[in-house]
Amino acid sequence: MRIDSALNSGVQGFQRAEQIADKASSQIARLNTPSGDKVQLPEELVNLKSAEVQAGASAKVIQTASDMMGTLIDIRV
Repeated sequence: MRIDSALNSGVQGFQRAEQIADKASSQIARLNTPSGDKVQLPEELVNLKSAEVQAGASAKVIQTASDMMGTLIDIRV
């Protein structure tokens, strides 16, 4: 696997987690509005937690790719 593709995967995963968290938090914010009766609070809380876990995993992928790149640069210099 190329390092840049690993880095890309990490960034894409982090962005996707951000989108999921944004959507879930928007849904939760609608709870006290007239359309809030359609919001499933437990489902949205699970979505928020899922986004948190995905963001953490993606951050680790980014960090690992960065560390590998640093190691390769050290080896080549």
